[in-house]
Amino acid sequence: MQLKWSVPVVLGLFARAVLGTQLWHQVNRYDADGNECKLRGISGMACSQLCVQSLDSCPQSLRPECPLSQKFCADGNCHDECTAEIQANNPCHCSRSGKDLPGQATGLIPCLGPPKVTIQEFHPWNSKVDIREACGSAVGISNQSSSVAVWGSGWVGGVIGAVWAECPPAPAPSYKFNESYWLATFAVNGALALMIAVWAMYKAWAERLVRSTKYKLSSSIMNGEKLAPFLKEPATIAENVSIVAGQMSSFASMADSEIQLYGYCSSIYGTACLWGITAVTVLWICLLGVWTADYYGALPGARRGVAYSLALESSFLELQSFLVLWGICFMILIALYVLKPQLRNYFRVQTLPVQGQFVCAERAVSEIKMLSDHASWVQRKINRATEALVVALRRDREYTTCRVQSTTQGRQFFTYQCTRYVYDLELQQFVPFEFDLGTSHCELLAQINGLSVDEATFRLELVGPNFIEVCVPGLFASFVREFVSFFYIYQFIFLWAFYFYAYYQVGLVNTGVILLSAGIKVGLRMQSERRLKRMAEQAEDVSVLRNGSWVCMSTTELVPGDVIKIAAGAHMSCDCILLSGSAVMDESSLTGEPLPVRKFSLQAGDGHYNSISGKASTIFAGTTTAQVQGERVLALVWRTGTASDKGQLVRQILFPSPMSFIFNEQMRIVVAILIVYAIFVMAMATYLYQGNSVAIAFFGVFAIAQLLSPLLPAAMVIGQSVAAARLRRKHIYCIDPQRIMVAGKIQIIAFDKTGTMTREFLNFYGVRTARAAEFDSFNGDLPSVDVLFQMGVASCHAVTDLNGQLIGNPVDIEQFKASGWSLDQQPKYLDKIVPPANSLLSALHVVRRFEFLHTRASMSVVAQDEGTGQIHIFVKGSFERIKQISSVATVPGDYDLACSQLAREGCYVLSIAHKIFGGTMDELRNMSQEEIESECDFIGLLVFKNMLKPDSEQAISDLKGGSTRTIMITGDTALTGIYIARQSGMIPPNSRVILGESASPAGPVHWTDVDTQQPIDDLPAALCAIGSDGFPSVELAVGGSAFQHLSATRNIDALLLNIRVFARMRPVDKVDCVQLHMRRAITAMCGDGGNDCGALRAAHVGLALSDAEASIVSPFSTSQRSIMSCVELLRESRAGLATSFANFAALICYGQVMSGMIKMASFYFSISLTENLWMLIDGAISTALALTVSMSGPAKRLAAYRPTARILGPQMLAAVGGTVLINWIFSALSYVWLFSQPWFRCNEHATAEIDLTKWWLLGDNYESSILSFVSTFQFINNGFIVNYGYLHRAAWYRNYALLTVWGFLMAFVSYMLLADPNRVGCAFRLNCGTSSVLESIGYTTPTWQIEDYNNVLGHNVIPLASRYKLWVYCLGNMAATSLWQLAVVNGPVRKWLRRNQPLRRLKVKL
Repeated sequence: MQLKWSVPVVLGLFARAVLGTQLWHQVNRYDADGNECKLRGISGMACSQLCVQSLDSCPQSLRPECPLSQKFCADGNCHDECTAEIQANNPCHCSRSGKDLPGQATGLIPCLGPPKVTIQEFHPWNSKVDIREACGSAVGISNQSSSVAVWGSGWVGGVIGAVWAECPPAPAPSYKFNESYWLATFAVNGALALMIAVWAMYKAWAERLVRSTKYKLSSSIMNGEKLAPFLKEPATIAENVSIVAGQMSSFASMADSEIQLYGYCSSIYGTACLWGITAVTVLWICLLGVWTADYYGALPGARRGVAYSLALESSFLELQSFLVLWGICFMILIALYVLKPQLRNYFRVQTLPVQGQFVCAERAVSEIKMLSDHASWVQRKINRATEALVVALRRDREYTTCRVQSTTQGRQFFTYQCTRYVYDLELQQFVPFEFDLGTSHCELLAQINGLSVDEATFRLELVGPNFIEVCVPGLFASFVREFVSFFYIYQFIFLWAFYFYAYYQVGLVNTGVILLSAGIKVGLRMQSERRLKRMAEQAEDVSVLRNGSWVCMSTTELVPGDVIKIAAGAHMSCDCILLSGSAVMDESSLTGEPLPVRKFSLQAGDGHYNSISGKASTIFAGTTTAQVQGERVLALVWRTGTASDKGQLVRQILFPSPMSFIFNEQMRIVVAILIVYAIFVMAMATYLYQGNSVAIAFFGVFAIAQLLSPLLPAAMVIGQSVAAARLRRKHIYCIDPQRIMVAGKIQIIAFDKTGTMTREFLNFYGVRTARAAEFDSFNGDLPSVDVLFQMGVASCHAVTDLNGQLIGNPVDIEQFKASGWSLDQQPKYLDKIVPPANSLLSALHVVRRFEFLHTRASMSVVAQDEGTGQIHIFVKGSFERIKQISSVATVPGDYDLACSQLAREGCYVLSIAHKIFGGTMDELRNMSQEEIESECDFIGLLVFKNMLKPDSEQAISDLKGGSTRTIMITGDTALTGIYIARQSGMIPPNSRVILGESASPAGPVHWTDVDTQQPIDDLPAALCAIGSDGFPSVELAVGGSAFQHLSATRNIDALLLNIRVFARMRPVDKVDCVQLHMRRAITAMCGDGGNDCGALRAAHVGLALSDAEASIVSPFSTSQRSIMSCVELLRESRAGLATSFANFAALICYGQVMSGMIKMASFYFSISLTENLWMLIDGAISTALALTVSMSGPAKRLAAYRPTARILGPQMLAAVGGTVLINWIFSALSYVWLFSQPWFRCNEHATAEIDLTKWWLLGDNYESSILSFVSTFQFINNGFIVNYGYLHRAAWYRNYALLTVWGFLMAFVSYMLLADPNRVGCAFRLNCGTSSVLESIGYTTPTWQIEDYNNVLGHNVIPLASRYKLWVYCLGNMAATSLWQLAVVNGPVRKWLRRNQPLRRLKVKL
C-alpha cells in the first residue's frame, strides 16, 4: 500500500469540487508501481458522422450509392424523395435548428456512416482523439489533424474539407408554457388565486365594523368598562356575577384562562374558495400520482405514457416536472399544516359572537417542558427563535370552533370542551352557568319539595343536559387525526420520491414500518378514549320530584335543584346531597377503595355545607348505590355534567396541556445541523455533477431523506410501544406511551402511605384507658377494659351491615370487629348495637351521629343505654383534636408523650372522650355538634397498627439503588409516617430526624428532634452535619400546617430536598408538594388513586395502584397494589428510553454513512451502489435491526445512573460521533488499499460518457464493490453496536432476535464477499461479471441470467486473497467501533469521566 495515495483520497474530494475532475490521478494511466498502464485494445467503437458540404468530398469508402429510383438525403440514407421531415433529421445539424444552428453548419451533409473500429492501444484519458484517429484511418483520411475539424471548433473551408459531428450536448428541452396543459394549469390556479383575492377584499369590507368595534372595546377594557362579548377574558368572567331568579351565578371555575371568543358566519363564496383549495390540492397530489405511475409505464402513451408525452417525450423534462410537482405539493401541504387551525374560519365572515353561526374559542396554550434546565446558549437561541416563530404563526394558541345553537326558548349557546356556554343578556357575553343552591344546611333542606317543570326547563337551558358526550372517532378518522402532523407530512413527501425514482420497494418497507408505528399509537389512543367514553357517558331512568309529583325520566334531564329518589343499584350520574335517609355507596370506581361507604342525610341546623365538610352527605357521580336505609331516601341534585367531580375529571383528561420533552427541544438543533450538512452535500453534488440539475436535485432529496430518516419518529414510537407492551404483561397499563421516556428519567418518587406502602387496612393493636387523669397500662384485650370505653368503641363509628358484610370506613370496621358487638337489622333509631351473648352490658341505641370530617378530625355519636336509659355522648378523633375538646382535668400529664411514643412505633392513634347527657331527647335534637361535644372527659386511646407491605422495603432499596430519591406524602401523623419511612428504609438507619410542626398555617414552625424531643433552635446548623455520602445526615419531616407556612413564606425551597416525610397533607397539599418537587427534578407520584388523584395528575409521571375509573387521570395504573410496580415501571421505562435513543443513534449513523462516504465516493467516482444492494440496506438491514434492537429486555436491576435523554449530550455525541469518525477513516483507507492493488490499477472505472441520472447502472466496477462491502458491513455493525450497554437493558447476547438477524446478515454479506461468482452475489452485481467474461477468466459458466456488465473489463470479481483481506479489514472496522462503544461510550473510560468530570446534575440524598 502506497502512502502517496492517502492524502489525495481525503483531499481530492474538495479539489474535485472546485475543478470538476479527479485531480489526484488520471483514470487507468498509471499502475500501482507508478508505471504507465499497458494500453489494451478495444473493439466495436462507434465513429461519429463525417460531414461535408459536397458528397464529392467524402472519402471513397463513405460516398453514398443509391438505386436509380432513389436519392441520398440529408438524414444519411437513400429515399424515394427527400421530404422536409427527412431533411430535418440531418445528423450534421446536431439536433439544432433555427437560431440555435450555427451558420457554418447549415450546408453540411453527412457521408455514409463510418464502420465501427477496433483500437489496438486505447487511451481512456484521451478516448475521443483515439476514436477519431482510428475512424479516419479506417476510411482512408490522411493528415486528419489538418484536413478534418470537430463540429463546433472548426468548419469546412480552406484546407479543412470535412467535420466530425462530435455533437456537444444538446440544449435541454424546455417548455414554452403555451402548451394546452400548462394553459389549463395556469387557468385553474389563476382562477383560484383570483377567487381568494376577491374573498380577501370582500372579507375586509364585511368585517370593517367588527374590527373597528373591537379596537374601541379593547380600549374600553383598560378603562374598566363592560367587556364586549367577543373579547371576553375569563378573569373578568370570574369577577362578574349574574343573578337570574335570585339563584344563578356565572360558573367561574369552569371558565378557561385567557379565553377569547370570536363569532363567524358562513359564506357560500368563502366555502367555495375553501373547496377550491381542497380540489386544487387533491389535483396536485393526483398529478404527482399520475407522473409516478407513468414513470413505470402504467399509463398509455408514447414509450412510457401520458406524462412522458406531456414532457415532450423527454426524460429530462419528465424528471424535472416531477420535481416541480413534488416541491409544489410539499409547500402546499406545509402551508395547509401551518394554517390549519385558522383556515376554515378565514373563509367565514367574522361577526360578534351573538350574531354568528359559529363561535371560535381561542385559548393560550402553555406547554409543559421537561428536563429543559441547563440548556446551552445554542439551545436557548434556537428555543427563542422557535418560540418567536410559533408566536408569529399563532401556533401558541388553541382554536376550537363551535356551532352556535338555540334552545326551545330561543336562548343562544354553544358547547366548548363539554361545557355549555350560554349568552347572558345582562353581561352581554357567553358564559357557563351553575346554580347556587345555598351553603347552609337549612337552605339545602328547604329545597326538599323539588322544582316546578318551568323552573327545571329554564335551568336545563342554562346548564345543558346532564350528559358528558365523549366523541371517539372511527378508525379512519383516527388515522387522519394521527397523520395530520409535520413529521407525517415529511415522511409522505419524501417517501413519494422513493416511489417515483425506481425505489418503490424500500418506500413500501418504510411505509409499512410507519403505518405499524402509527397503528400502535392509534390503537392505544382509541383504547384509552373508549375506556373514557364508558366512564363518562351514563344515562338511566330515575324518579324525580317535579310540580310536587314523582315522575320517571332520564338522568340526562336532571338539573341542579331537582330532588330525586335514590334506589338500590342506581348508578349516580350527578353529584347529589342526601336530604333524608341514608345510603351505602360503592365508590370504588372513583377512589379504588374496595369497601362501600355509608352516606348520611344532612343534619338540620345552621351548619355550613361544602364538598369537603359535607362529604359524608354527598353522593358523587360515578358511584353505585349498594343499599338504601329509610322510608324515603331523597337527594338534592347539586352539580351536573362537567360541573360534577367526575365531569371535571373527564374534562381534564380530554383536554390536557401539551408536553415537551428535552428530546423535542434538542431535536431542533439536530435538524438544523443536518440541514446545514445536507446543504453541503447538495453543494458537493452541484460541483461534482457539473450542472446536471435533475441528478443534483434527486441526490439532494435522497441525501436529506437519509440524513433525517423518515423512520426516526417510527423508531422512537416502536421503542416506547414495546416497553408499553412489556408493562402491560406485568399488569401496568399506560395510556400515554410518550410518558415512558419521561418515566425513564424519574429522579424523585413520592409515595402515599396507607394502602400504598402499607397494607390497605389497619389492624387493631390495643387500648390504653385513662382514669383520674392517669393512663392505665397498654392492653390488647378489649373486653377486659373499662365498660364505658367498651361502649364507646362499640358505638362511636359509622359502620352498617349490608347483607352480612360490614360497610364503612376501614378503621371503623376494624374497631367494630374488635369490640365483638353486632348490629341489629331493625334499629329503633339510627342504629342498634347489640353486645356479645356472654356480656352483662345492655344494647345501645344510636340516636344521633355526626360523621367524621377531615376539617374537624373527629366524629361523635349520641347513644342511649337500653338497660339504664342513660344517654351517652362519645367523641372519637385524632389525639390532637380530642385533647382540645376534653376537660383539662381528665387529660393525663403524659398524654402527648404517650401518643407520640405510639406514633413512633407506627401506630395509628385515636382518642375517645365521653360525657353523660342529662337532658331530654327533644333538647338533644336542637343542640348543635359543638354543644354536644363540649366538656367531655377523656377516657382512653384506641390504637391500630399499620403494617408495611412485605415487598415495600425491597422496592425502596431497589429505587435507591437506581439513584431515585423516595419521599412520603401522607395524610397520617408525622410520627407514624416517620416510623414507616424508617421501617421501609426510606430514612436510612441511625439517621437523626427533625420534625417541623406548626399550630396553624399562619403560626411559626417549631423544629424538634423526634428521638430526644429536644427543640432545635438552629436548623441550618443541624443540617450542616454531613454523612458519609456527602449529604446531611439529618432527615426532616413536616406536618401539614408547617408545610403550608413554609410554602407561604417561600422558605420551603431551601428545605424541600431535605424533607423526607410530608404528613397531615390534604389532597390540595399533595398537589402543591408534588409541583414544588417538579420544579427541581422529574417527579413521580405513586398512590392508590383515591385522594391522590390530583397529585397523580399533576406529577410528571403518575402511577395509580388501582384499576378504578379515577385512575385514568394517571398516565400509568396497575391492579397490583404493590410499590414494586414502581420498580418495574422504572426498569421498563429506562430500557425503553435507552432503546429509543439506540435506534436514534443507529439511524443517525446510517444517515452519516449514506451521505458521508457513500455520497462523496459516488460524487467523486460517478459510481453508485447497485439497485438491489440499496434495497438490502434500506429495506432489510436498517429496518430489521431497528425492530430487533427494540426487543431488548430491561436490566434485572436499576442502575445507579439514568439513561440519557439528551440528543446532544456527551454520551450520544460520543456514541454517534466516534462511530461515524471510525467508519469514515476505514472507508477512506479502504480506497487507499484499493489503489495499491495491482489488479485494480489500470482497470479503473472510466466515467466519461455515463448517464448520471441512471444510478442503478453505475455499480459494475471495483470502486463500487469496495464501497458496497465496506459500507454494508458498517450498516450491519451500526445497527448492532447500539445494543451494547448493560446498565438499563439486558446484555446484548440476550437479545436473541437481534443476534439471529445480525448473524444471518453477516453470513449473507460474507458469502457474497468471500465466495466465487454465485447466484447471490450476481443478484447484487458484486463479485460477478458478464457470463462470457467469467468463463474466460477461469470461473464456471453461470447457469443463471446475468445482464452484460457496462464496463470495459466486463466483471468486478476481486481476487480471492484480496477478498479475505477485505473481509478481515471489514471485521477490523466492526471491532474498532465495538471497542469504542465498549471501552469509551459504555466502559471504563466513561466510568473514569463520570468520576473525575461529572456532569452538572441535581444532587439529592437518596
